[in-house]
Amino acid sequence: MEIDTQLIPIPPDPKILSKKNVVVIDVLRATTVIVYALSQGAMEIIPVASVEEAKERAKTFSQEVTLLGGERNSQKIEGFDLGNSPTEYSEERIKGKRIILTTTNGTRAFYLVSAGNQIFIGSFLNIGAVAMRCVSLDRDLLIFLSGNKGSFSLEDTVCAGMLIDLILKNGEKPVNLTDASYDALFLYQRFEENLIGAFHFSSHGKELFELGGGGDLIFCAQTNITEVVPLFKDGVIRIF
Repeated sequence: MEIDTQLIPIPPDPKILSKKNVVVIDVLRATTVIVYALSQGAMEIIPVASVEEAKERAKTFSQEVTLLGGERNSQKIEGFDLGNSPTEYSEERIKGKRIILTTTNGTRAFYLVSAGNQIFIGSFLNIGAVAMRCVSLDRDLLIFLSGNKGSFSLEDTVCAGMLIDLILKNGEKPVNLTDASYDALFLYQRFEENLIGAFHFSSHGKELFELGGGGDLIFCAQTNITEVVPLFKDGVIRIF
């Protein structure tokens, strides 16, 4: 297995990507929300790029089982049912519901890697389960980081490094790392004992904290609280 890490969210070559599995990571907060919502019984999540597309897609489904969720500039979108804080996605609120989700960074990422063989959703919440899935499949892997408005994201890279570390520790076959994957691994080792510290150094983490999102930082830094491994397929994210 070779593990590559896309440190900046630019579209990979589809021909190369089709031979690889992909893990998409947006720790603050899209993939954390997705993993948590599905662990709480959400039926499915449909990621879309824009607010307008989210509203149009919602019209094609029963309103009784469909919710709009997401953010722009880290704030809940006016008229939406849910924002982008994982704490909003409780079982009582979203069990059995379809969520159409649009965020600044994360939901766009899925379409940049749609040519991948299998596309998984990763976060600190399910990092161990994702690692074991990657080990069991034993296929070349791209870890795709959603970044922060097109730029490098410290917290996403630390999460990627943790995923790499777990694959190395749990796999029995040789694993080759690209330079970018070594970067992620070394950065994770710097914050291994203080994951939330990476959030407070990162530009996005600082922004959320200043907006009163300190609770979200604590929530998103939790590790291995669920074993769900969501899969993005045909425009929809489910637990298959």
